Amino acid sequence: MDRIQRALDLAKVQVARAPASAAPVADSRAERVALNREFALGAVETVARLPLDWAELKERRVISTNDPQPAGHAYRMLRTQVLQRARSHGLTTLGVVSAVNGEGKTLTAINLAVSLAAEPNQTVVLLDLDLRRPAVARTLGLGAERGLETWFGGDEPTKSVCYGIEGIERLYVLPTLASVSGSSEVLASLATRRLFNELKGRDPGRLLIVDLPPLLLSDDALTVAPLLDGVVLVVNERGTRREDVVRAVELLGNTRVVGTVLNRSSQSESRAY
Repeated sequence: MDRIQRALDLAKVQVARAPASAAPVADSRAERVALNREFALGAVETVARLPLDWAELKERRVISTNDPQPAGHAYRMLRTQVLQRARSHGLTTLGVVSAVNGEGKTLTAINLAVSLAAEPNQTVVLLDLDLRRPAVARTLGLGAERGLETWFGGDEPTKSVCYGIEGIERLYVLPTLASVSGSSEVLASLATRRLFNELKGRDPGRLLIVDLPPLLLSDDALTVAPLLDGVVLVVNERGTRREDVVRAVELLGNTRVVGTVLNRSSQSESRAY
């Protein structure tokens, strides 16, 4: 834990934070269609609601809203910290990122979203924008028929790729079901900007959680960063290299790092408590 904290502290000292450059904007028929879409998220009857197999999800380390195990307590603690910082700073859109693959960012994004949705009056939208290696739907076992890969390429309404979750009234998921070619250009498009505006703009009690690609493997996460209010950085205590943490924070530039999640920690439950 100490080495990760030292790396983060060093990165903050080393980084000269320059203004983020504007993302390039492409123009296409799909984008122009997207600009005219309307999406009234929050009306439960307007989106399909899908069941989850919690017995299977437990094997994948996905927590339920009232999970009594140590992982459940840890995510509820994370939820409280995220909500406090979001409300004190007016944050409505948070990305979940890691430096490289295998750090547990998708599982963290899912468990954080589930925990947040258990909070009274808190609506949560979980958005899978890891377009190269989408994993939210697969991890959840979500029986979705359409995903964002079809939304970006056509003229479907946004609600057609938004799914409510049975038993978790205030949680919505927009999955990506297949990899998207030219992901960086797609994420830099007007359609992506419109998607963010639709998802976060109409409900002050709504929090958008975005699963993003690893920072060091492509520019996809950095392309989305200007649309975010902040990020949560997932660090694997048993595998993340110090230099990768430093480089990840450097790349984030002006993007607010709301906090870090130490995944696969060697600390015992009593020490963590």
